[in-house]
Amino acid sequence: MSSSRRRFAVVGAALALAVPLAVNSAHAETADAAAKSYTAAQVLAGVKKNSTDANKVNSKPHINTMTRAKNVNVYQVAKGVYAYGSGLAVDTDGSDPDPDPDHQGSTTFKDSNGKSLGAHHVPFYVLGDDCYDKKSPCPHFFYKEHGIKGRQFALIFYKSKVIGAIFGDTQTANDQDTSDNDSRELGEASVKAASLLGMNSSGTDGGVDNGVTVVIFSGSDWVVNGTNSNLNATAQGMVTKALDSLGASMGI
Repeated sequence: MSSSRRRFAVVGAALALAVPLAVNSAHAETADAAAKSYTAAQVLAGVKKNSTDANKVNSKPHINTMTRAKNVNVYQVAKGVYAYGSGLAVDTDGSDPDPDPDHQGSTTFKDSNGKSLGAHHVPFYVLGDDCYDKKSPCPHFFYKEHGIKGRQFALIFYKSKVIGAIFGDTQTANDQDTSDNDSRELGEASVKAASLLGMNSSGTDGGVDNGVTVVIFSGSDWVVNGTNSNLNATAQGMVTKALDSLGASMGI
């Protein structure tokens, strides 16, 4: 074999080795990127960073259910993901009995068997039942305009905790004597949600005035199916997926 042919043979062998190594390296980098995970603190920081005027969805402020202050806004922090910060008033409504004088036996949305959600078993959050302004698009955040349906998944952050929850009930004006209700309100969640977050879960003297962040994931892929007996477990099982999905979407 001539020296030139030997050189070609050596170069060819080197390329044969180099190509698989390069491909394997690319596969490893892709796998590392796909496997990247995010902590609750990282994701919450990203949510707050993206909660800017440029990303605000509502043109009129919402009402903090606990304090009645008109200072709550909703932001699109990533594609199809909406977040707001407020207090947490405890909702006792649904199929579980409760001594709260405002307790009602039904929730707007039901479990997969058609039964009202149990506030002591299912962590759910509450949104306005209609557009208060009777306009479209709504000057306030109205869930039907943003791909949100019953049992839509959300992350709820409070202090060092994060939980999974579902959209279970709606808020509107009614004839209760013991409380004011308004579809512009944001900041209400079930007994189970409050308990999981480590706060007083009483419907009469529980909840907190502020410090709660709710992050809603729109679209059919984030609708949670199940019954009162397993919806909580299913929602908590989705927390890591939601954190990682949102962390990647925000480019943390």
